[in-house]
Amino acid sequence: MIQRTQASIRKQPVTKEPLFLLVEVKAMERITLRLCASVLLVLGLVLSSFTNISAKEPEEIWQELGKLPGAERQKRLVVGAKAEGTAVLYSNISEDNIQKLRPDFEKRYPVKLDSYRASGERIANRVLTEARAGKFIPDVIGPSNEHVSALIKAGLVGRYDSPERAFYPDTHKDRQGYWNTWDHNVAVIAYNSRLVPPGDAPKKYEDFLDPKWKGSFALDQDPDKSIMGWLKTWGPEKTHKYLQAISKNEVVVRKGHTLLTQLLCAGEFKAGIDLYAYRLADVKHTKGCPVEISYPDPTPSTPSPMVIAKKAPRPYAAALLLDYLLSEPAQKILASFGRLSGRRGVRPIYPELDFEARGVRLMLLTPDDAVQLDKQYQQLREEFLLKR
Repeated sequence: MIQRTQASIRKQPVTKEPLFLLVEVKAMERITLRLCASVLLVLGLVLSSFTNISAKEPEEIWQELGKLPGAERQKRLVVGAKAEGTAVLYSNISEDNIQKLRPDFEKRYPVKLDSYRASGERIANRVLTEARAGKFIPDVIGPSNEHVSALIKAGLVGRYDSPERAFYPDTHKDRQGYWNTWDHNVAVIAYNSRLVPPGDAPKKYEDFLDPKWKGSFALDQDPDKSIMGWLKTWGPEKTHKYLQAISKNEVVVRKGHTLLTQLLCAGEFKAGIDLYAYRLADVKHTKGCPVEISYPDPTPSTPSPMVIAKKAPRPYAAALLLDYLLSEPAQKILASFGRLSGRRGVRPIYPELDFEARGVRLMLLTPDDAVQLDKQYQQLREEFLLKR
């Protein structure tokens, strides 16, 4: 049975493909192989190019951008940012401000803006915690003034010479290119104009040593701007004597600058030290608060620094976002909320805050000042303000 079957199989005619069909198949195979080889070559080149780009550190990319002519630089920046798709901002910028900045940024550039908002201290702590866990999420960071140095020391802040920095005075940026002022907060003397006649208005800090002010002026429990300003201007000995003197003159101590402003408006006391100029101007014009501002000489101010993340996951989007935040359009949005821009040519909406027109001499307390003066400040605060 098996033999017959094998014989029958041997007798089966062998079917042969036509010659022209074999030639066509062979030709198709050669074309397919050449096509595959070409695709693999192109993919290899693309992957090689991508690897070379991604291997570059963000600071290398920013340095290369800085060497390009303006228009070419901007074009490459936008193309790169578009490919990255998103820019991530960690900052203490107020939510109402972000709600105006985001659509303006996204209208100008093909990049989505994601943001996380918290206090400057919480921002710094989150960045440090994420970095210790090997996570690098934000592209641009807006911490508080006193935490910038810690982030730089930890190697988390990049050096980026944004072309927008040229529009800021030297007092609003550092020479190394680590930080630039986003806005700044000015601490002033203020008084209730219904309770204090113009002729009796306090003009300088020493005025509050007069017994006529006994128990009728206030100071915030955390007056870092004023006390650090005194330490920088007067030195520790005079600052200690001054705090001792106003304590004897029964200065009222309250916790919270917003509360202090509200109480001044309500007439709970006649005057105050270390109130925020932007907030005073705002309540005066929007709520009819009877308050006037006096600017001591010099008037202390602290920046709200903006920095670029050294390991920004999206280096092109990071640079584009920081350029935008420092630009005139973004700073005008900031000023529209009554805040204070450090950029030349961006004027405040309230006349009381036009320092240039009023001849006010500002003293900017830098991140380095905040670190160097913090220990003395905390000791004085503990001695005169926290034990009351």
